[in-house]
Amino acid sequence: MAIHIQMSEEAEREMRRASMRNKLSSLLACLLLVGGGGLILTLTVVLIAQEMPAEFLAYTPPAEDAPPTNEPTTQQLSSKASSPSKNVSPTVIVSTSAAPVAMSEVDIPMDDSMDVGVSMDLGMGLGDGLGDGLGDGGDGLGSGSAGGSALVGTFYDLKQTKSGAPSGIVSGGQGEHKVLEVLNGFLKGWSESTLGKYYKSPNKLYASNFYLPVCLAKYGPIAYGVGDKVKEGAWVAIYRGKVRAPKSGKFRFVGTGDECIAVRFNNKTVLEAGYRLPSRWSKEKPGRAKVSGPDHANYAKEVKDGTDRIHKGYEFIKLNGIGIWNSEIGGLTAGNVFDVKEGEVYPIQIMVTEVPGGKFGVLLLLEDMSEGLKSNNPNNVYHLFRTNFSTPSDKSILELLKKDRCNVGDQLEVPKYNPDSLIWVAVP
Repeated sequence: MAIHIQMSEEAEREMRRASMRNKLSSLLACLLLVGGGGLILTLTVVLIAQEMPAEFLAYTPPAEDAPPTNEPTTQQLSSKASSPSKNVSPTVIVSTSAAPVAMSEVDIPMDDSMDVGVSMDLGMGLGDGLGDGLGDGGDGLGSGSAGGSALVGTFYDLKQTKSGAPSGIVSGGQGEHKVLEVLNGFLKGWSESTLGKYYKSPNKLYASNFYLPVCLAKYGPIAYGVGDKVKEGAWVAIYRGKVRAPKSGKFRFVGTGDECIAVRFNNKTVLEAGYRLPSRWSKEKPGRAKVSGPDHANYAKEVKDGTDRIHKGYEFIKLNGIGIWNSEIGGLTAGNVFDVKEGEVYPIQIMVTEVPGGKFGVLLLLEDMSEGLKSNNPNNVYHLFRTNFSTPSDKSILELLKKDRCNVGDQLEVPKYNPDSLIWVAVP
């Protein structure tokens, strides 16, 4: 028997209403989609795809007072328009529409000799000037290669005029007083014009640190490539540059020199140390410049009492590993404290000199006052003053001195320094 099932009128009406709702919903969705697409297209054309005016990008050249360098210089771009030169008429083509550009394929042959594996090196800068060229600055008095972060050194021989004739100054004996007189005049304003009439080496050195133990004084002329023209005494080297402070705080230089080292930071002399101090020289009391051996006790008393105003606030520090400097000049000398702000750039000048000849050496460390080192602690480890990542080693220095036969024995008397010393990047 067949069973016939028929939908009720009420159910049929409800089904027709549901069908109508679905159709209206679909139509409304289509209208919204079309309207939204049109709105997006309109905004794209009106707000985004606007015609951009053609303009030139000009660059600002770097400062011209920077030390010579072989390192490439990044041009600083500016968005300001630049008018074309009167002598050059560049052709500028401005496209008013966008179109795909067809480029021919370039087939680069590869063979087994071209190793392009996962070991490919990617050059990466470190920001804030810590990029390429922050490696070597040369041991001793510096490297002859320009470039990188280093101070530029100029060498003068006071025994000769700039033409190479005798100047009347001799090293040793009473002649040293004339040398000290010249250096005294230089330190009053740190102007190299006071040395302009003396012989200047045609070569320059680029130094990132000053860490040279006692050696023979002939090393200075040899390092500057004038060992055949300049004898061992009565010479001076001046290093100049600008450095960026690696952190904010209070610092002071700690060092010494044979014959002398002096540091001018931010236009103020903050350290003068060694066996003879040119700033103490005077025609009335020329012997007062000597502060080594038996004369050191008198100088130390004047510093402590404040009667030596130039070196007021100085301190003498004996460290392990520098027996000869401890016994002859009371160790290293800590100079005046100075303040810096992180990222700020400061001018710096460093003078190293040899007066009578014989032996020579120079050492420059830096104390971060926030580290709270105890005074006169022979185990103190200070920062090496450096302008890049390079650090000297006893082995490399000894090899350098032996090569030129300037070493004094096979044992170097140098103190330890912090291997993670702050880097005072030299900038243009």
